[in-house]
Amino acid sequence: MIEPAKGLGQCLLMITMMLWSWSVKADAPVFFVDGELTFGYDDNLSQAQRERDTVEDHFLEAQLGMLYNHRVDFNTAMSFKGFLSGQFFETADSLNRGTAGLEASIRYQPTFGFLAPFYRLTLTAQLDEYDEEQRDSDVIKAQLSGTKRITDQLTSSLGVEYRHRDSEGSVWDTKDWRFFLNGDLMLTKRLALYSTYSFLTGDVTSSAQVTFCNGLAADDIYGLIQSSTAIEFDHALSNDFCGDWVAYRLDGTTNAIMTGLNYGFSHSMSLDASMLWASINGDGDNDYYRRVYRFSVLARF
Repeated sequence: MIEPAKGLGQCLLMITMMLWSWSVKADAPVFFVDGELTFGYDDNLSQAQRERDTVEDHFLEAQLGMLYNHRVDFNTAMSFKGFLSGQFFETADSLNRGTAGLEASIRYQPTFGFLAPFYRLTLTAQLDEYDEEQRDSDVIKAQLSGTKRITDQLTSSLGVEYRHRDSEGSVWDTKDWRFFLNGDLMLTKRLALYSTYSFLTGDVTSSAQVTFCNGLAADDIYGLIQSSTAIEFDHALSNDFCGDWVAYRLDGTTNAIMTGLNYGFSHSMSLDASMLWASINGDGDNDYYRRVYRFSVLARF
């Protein structure tokens, strides 16, 4: 029997091969190199409900990608991307991550015109390697979106995404669906304001202390444990912080809003500042909030 992640991975490989064989019959390719360097702050890295379990940390993230763009005909274009990224935390060293991935997308615009919509299907497969191997994961994502210019300054997008994560542990074996609505507003020729609302349904994860730094046991988390669909010791947080930690998976929903500003100071480089605010509602009254602030330098060559 084929496991879901492996089956999706094989599907991505087959589609990528078909798109590649299709593209070599058309015009010459165009290649780009994408780079991104981000400094950020996460106010609830542990995704915890209780303040005593909340871990805050700063992080540095870098990504480098090679992008191949190609127009197949007047209505269709495609792209392939290989990328490497890394995320490094100031305190939670065990959560440091390296990622390698592949992405294939196809874009279709049925009619022409400045206000005509276009549609995009994107498939992504990536391998996440953490300093604590319990969280090592294979991740498959499939996204379908539609984009339309509303005015010469405002563009909107609507889409859906499915994500499947297969980890070395059990808690981080997750599946979820994300539905999103995005808007991009050009304030000036160089400055853009953007915002994305996302609704996610599926698996959510959280971590909590079962033994405190003074050796006492937590006696108020059993309701959450009973509601969980998977639970195991969280080796990463137990390594980096005092006490004993457990991680658990729950069925839940997430409402998230990401808002940011992007300033392009040349044709190939821009500065980006954003904030992500998320409200997570899990079974067993496991409700928590999370904010992530990011400041990035982006480049394309």
